[in-house]
Amino acid sequence: MRTFVGIAAVVVSGVLPRLAPAGPVFYSTANPIGHWYVSTNVAPGGDGNFASFVTNNFQQAVNVTYAPARADWIADVPGGSHGGVGNWTFFVFRQTFDLTGYNPAVAALTFRWAADDSGEIFASRGSWIPAFSLNGGAFINYPGSTPDHRIPTYDFSPWITLTKGFVAGVNTIDFYVEGNGQTDGFGLEVQSFTACAGDLNHDGFVDDADFSFFVAAYDILDCADAAMPPDCPSDLNGDGLVDDADFTVFVVAYNELLCP
Repeated sequence: MRTFVGIAAVVVSGVLPRLAPAGPVFYSTANPIGHWYVSTNVAPGGDGNFASFVTNNFQQAVNVTYAPARADWIADVPGGSHGGVGNWTFFVFRQTFDLTGYNPAVAALTFRWAADDSGEIFASRGSWIPAFSLNGGAFINYPGSTPDHRIPTYDFSPWITLTKGFVAGVNTIDFYVEGNGQTDGFGLEVQSFTACAGDLNHDGFVDDADFSFFVAAYDILDCADAAMPPDCPSDLNGDGLVDDADFTVFVVAYNELLCP
């Protein structure tokens, strides 16, 4: 078993600089201009199939104005409408964000979202369950809604924390929402976004709990070892090992305690 040397002296001394002045940025739909874009396909019939969503005509998304309670929702037009019920509209709401300079293995984005319509398959509610995809990965449905248990999605969901699927550099998140052609839209609120080296349990702090995770990985050493946690989050410099170089990075974050 490998052992640390002089951890107390290094942590307490506080002589090392911070790794980064601020965390990464992800924008809510209350601030869409320059950040959120939407690709729209109006297809009477509303088949609810993935093929009906197109991604070749993105334009700037705008805040909707049809309901004061949805002032932070967005669509392609302020009214969110495309001729009334029956003109089914397939939206792809997209934001890109940059993790350059951060370790994507420790990124944690917490948000909640809502969508109109809801995919309940009755009356004019549509058949597509609102879902999102990070960097082209698997669809993640609105929380609690499945093909066998469909729920309204008009209210903001519980808070969701994403910790998987991030990549170095530019990332893309797409929300797929089917509207019925009248007062359609999408809303998202952000609680936090961190990519804090050393915050291995994603609670916004680098403390003794994270140190316990780090020690276990340090003893394993090789990220390719089957015993290593998935994605090797303790490999803070991305070299495939959890070693003294990562410990140096961890100490800096531990000394700061609070993630930026």
